[in-house]
Amino acid sequence: MRLCCLIPILIGQLLLAQVPADPFSRPEHRFALSLTTGVGSELFTCHVVRVKDGKVLDASPLTRDQFVWQAQGVIPSLANPQGRDLFADHGIEPCQAVTDSSGRRYGTFCPVLDDLWKLRFWEYPFKPMEGAAQHPGQGWAERAGSPSERQLLLLSNYGFRYVGDICHGEDMFRLLKDMCDPAWVDNYRKGY
Repeated sequence: MRLCCLIPILIGQLLLAQVPADPFSRPEHRFALSLTTGVGSELFTCHVVRVKDGKVLDASPLTRDQFVWQAQGVIPSLANPQGRDLFADHGIEPCQAVTDSSGRRYGTFCPVLDDLWKLRFWEYPFKPMEGAAQHPGQGWAERAGSPSERQLLLLSNYGFRYVGDICHGEDMFRLLKDMCDPAWVDNYRKGY
């Protein structure tokens, strides 16, 4: 094809690439997590965020239980209007709701959230309470108070460029699922 024939095609593609996002599109609500200390002194924060064109407009913090039960579809949520068990939809088995024989769904505990602090810290940052059953173990971070540059690069696949960023939607569920995989954890901890 001649160059004179390609020029209008290339100009058209450039113009299409510069078309602004639909100004009338509505923001959507999504579940989100951050690795900053949150409600109830958790070492992470659960949110429902409003997102438009991939950008977080605002974030409403949730308690851990609200987050889990809303994501399980046990209680109503703007981020889960169909009331689906989003943990089941994304294959995060340890966090799935329980359904009894009559079809009623019950919220459960989500042990994967107990490991979120490990992404950020080398050691558990709080002194265990006297009489506590056990220490929560070793973290996965390569540095004392934050992930290394290599680990941040891995976390950037889920929307974290910095420790204070918010991971939301499909990326968040993918992170929680990957955290259940011992090979992923081993790679995060040591690198290959």
